[in-house]
Amino acid sequence: MRTAIRPTHLHFRDLANHFLALSSGDRFLRFGWVMTDVEIVAYVESIFVSADNAWAVVEPDRDISGVMHLESMGCGVNLGLSVSAWARNLGIGTLLLQRAGLLARARALTTLFVRNLRLNAALQQLALRLGMRVACAPNALTTSLEVAPADGHITQLDEFRGKITLADDSLRSEWNAVSGDPSLLDLPEPIFH
Repeated sequence: MRTAIRPTHLHFRDLANHFLALSSGDRFLRFGWVMTDVEIVAYVESIFVSADNAWAVVEPDRDISGVMHLESMGCGVNLGLSVSAWARNLGIGTLLLQRAGLLARARALTTLFVRNLRLNAALQQLALRLGMRVACAPNALTTSLEVAPADGHITQLDEFRGKITLADDSLRSEWNAVSGDPSLLDLPEPIFH
């Protein structure tokens, strides 16, 4: 059984290796741009000096199969989530997104912003399976999702149903224009799933 832990300085090299192994496409989805190797090492260093929440799934051989980071921004919280290519479809993304949802609820957050969410159909589908709402910009490439019914491998969490929204980072300015209540968001034809 896998579990997510708070990484320590002992995990520095393993965390860096996890992010360095991401393809350029995965780096783009995770960070919002294709980070260089030097930028990735600086990012990993920043995880240990910030008060943000970072969680990692560490395998028995010390490889890190997934990382979730709730990064406080002046006007909201960004969710960064990555799963190593070799570890996909093993429930790691589910475990980490569930943890993000629980942390958001504990902080009374209703919205987590995700860079390039409109391009990340896998994360959108995972959030929907967990009962979260997904909000993408009206000009997003993905306009609808087919979500497979929950099976024994994915647990629908009623505690998230409609209470946590993953919003594309491109919606941040509109979201923040609404005085603290993202449920009042009134965009021209926003795409909510």
